[in-house]
Amino acid sequence: MKNKAMINKLKDNAELAMAAYGYFHLANPKYDFNKDSTDKERLEYFREKIAKNQTAIPTPEDILNMEHKYFKDNNGKPKDSWYHKHFLGGDFTPTQAKRFFERYDLLIHQPNTDSGFSATLFQNKESKEYIHYPFLVKVS
Repeated sequence: MKNKAMINKLKDNAELAMAAYGYFHLANPKYDFNKDSTDKERLEYFREKIAKNQTAIPTPEDILNMEHKYFKDNNGKPKDSWYHKHFLGGDFTPTQAKRFFERYDLLIHQPNTDSGFSATLFQNKESKEYIHYPFLVKVS
């Protein structure tokens, strides 16, 4: 494998690993936000401050977008100290999040269970392969 191909593969795998930790259960319209007070707070904040629409839910792009990583105070400054929970927790630039979902489909997201297991499955839109490289399962 040539150097450039190796670097691109490493970059792609790093992006997949970063994306696997997204709060994608928040993008599921069937998710019961009343199950968790933090998730309910996230949804209310998203609807009030970001979407300005009381029926909106975050998209997978919103979840990865670093502009929505932290809750913000009244001055627009991020509340990023250790005692504040992350808002959507994204680590991608807006362009990077958009490009990521142009390339990959989010197939399944299993939020944390009581035992701490969670998993996210992506598929490369171009290759449609399941084994080898186009998906990532995260277990935490």
